[in-house]
Amino acid sequence: MALDDRTDPAQIIAKVGDFADRERAIEVWMYLASQAGWQVDLSPAKPENPDDGDCGIVEVEGLRYRIRLTPRTRTKLADDTGGKLTWRTVFSHAAWAEPVLEPDNHVPYLD
Repeated sequence: MALDDRTDPAQIIAKVGDFADRERAIEVWMYLASQAGWQVDLSPAKPENPDDGDCGIVEVEGLRYRIRLTPRTRTKLADDTGGKLTWRTVFSHAAWAEPVLEPDNHVPYLD
């Protein structure tokens, strides 16, 4: 796959649903990134804020990304609270990548 044809890691969304744990979420995200043509490695660093959806850090060809698991994608939910089945649009959990910048938000390649 040509470099220009690959989906940017920050645009990869792993629709894992509302019952996936952090480990499964990062596995699915890494799989999708590798299927998009990226070389992905899991960092041994522990998640900093697991209660905020932090799944851990991955390195994608020299750049680091924090994988998060939060409500991010739209889905339909069956609702029968009024005695009649209706469908509501709600957010569902997905794993997604957030670039990890230097502590001062400095991006070295932009110098």
